[in-house]
Amino acid sequence: MKKKFFIGLFVVVVIGLFVFAHLALKNNEQQYQAQQNLSAPIEVPDKNVMTFEDAEKLDKPMVVMFYVDWCTYCRRFMPIFGEFANKYKDKYSFAVINCDKLMYEKMVKDFNIMGFPTVFIVDKKFDLRFTLQMASMADKSVMTDELDRYLKSRAKMLQK
Repeated sequence: MKKKFFIGLFVVVVIGLFVFAHLALKNNEQQYQAQQNLSAPIEVPDKNVMTFEDAEKLDKPMVVMFYVDWCTYCRRFMPIFGEFANKYKDKYSFAVINCDKLMYEKMVKDFNIMGFPTVFIVDKKFDLRFTLQMASMADKSVMTDELDRYLKSRAKMLQK
């Protein structure tokens, strides 16, 4: 009787180890795939989002997103940024800057970028630039309010 019990216990332990090993390998594979995806470049989702250099040529205030490809928050926010670019295409120029590119190193330092994504409203006409807080990026209605608020302020400045 004891022999059958120990054989049964041994079989249960071996099956448990196989199940545990399978789940651990599957989890490692999922983590590896997630890391692989983070190394892929972020796709800019909308034709209304351009480079900083192209946006700067237009006579509109700019909404500029500083990002890096490995940032999960940037990956989540980029499609939302594209939605805003489409919604406000007549009022703002939307631009993205990949902070991992050496050509933007000076600009990243000039804007004092410390985290990602960071979004600025830049208006060269009035030599203004200010950041939109992360909280405004998390809620579309708050970001809409911020963009609309700046347009109202700008209209008042243009009247003076």
